[in-house]
Amino acid sequence: MALALCLALAWQIVNVHSATADPSYALGQALGSLRALGPTSFGYVVQWARNGAPQVNLPIQDYERAEAQILNLSSSDRQAVLLWLQGSGRSALYARGATDDQIGPPRPGVDSGASPAPSPTPNPWRDLKLASMTLGGGTPPSNIVILNGFVAAKRDGTSAVACVSLKNVAAVAATRIVVNFSLLDANGELLAPLTLDRRGMFSPNIAIHTYPSFDAWSSGQYPNRDYANGCTRVDNGVAAVPILKARLATYKVTRVEYADGSAWTPATPAPESSP
Repeated sequence: MALALCLALAWQIVNVHSATADPSYALGQALGSLRALGPTSFGYVVQWARNGAPQVNLPIQDYERAEAQILNLSSSDRQAVLLWLQGSGRSALYARGATDDQIGPPRPGVDSGASPAPSPTPNPWRDLKLASMTLGGGTPPSNIVILNGFVAAKRDGTSAVACVSLKNVAAVAATRIVVNFSLLDANGELLAPLTLDRRGMFSPNIAIHTYPSFDAWSSGQYPNRDYANGCTRVDNGVAAVPILKARLATYKVTRVEYADGSAWTPATPAPESSP
């Protein structure tokens, strides 16, 4: 009798532990990312899930990173998350060990009992990753330091914009600074250039600011006309393939003119001699 009771107790303990087993680490991380999303970003993920959860290339936005995390889950974990996002409830997530605390509060448009969520208005622009071609460090040969910036492409392929904040660290004021941007595809291949040709008086060691981020520019939070001077933009009547295919961008200062009449341009590499 005592042996039977011990076996029954052990069976109950095993089953209770199985029913409350923790979710996988990857599932916990993915749920944490979803839990941190605001209503608009979460709405984008819901639309993505209900459109078949397509592959995400070069995730940049918070909702794109969350989508990529979901795609990288094991098949069972991924299916449980997608079922929830598609409105089939949380039972599949519970079966994977997730709790309501880990999933988060009821989400409008997903969980029953929550108020319907307004459909988010898609941003017509997408943020491209702006990166230096080198590891950086030290004073650049141009004496022009790029402080920050962004490049964006319109989703319909008709427009592109590039903006940078910069600082002249030379001992003399600059009067003209030319920055070339290169739009690149997902493989890093050059698609098309954009050129920012800034003219004015750029005093030594004075930061010249543009919009602090793509989000600030696209939301219209900074209606400062001076910020727009740090941007270059191209607008076409029809879509352009380089804009549609662009995934990241690089920058390079190509000319600086100074108040004392001097100028700087990159050194031209010497031609290779024939063998």
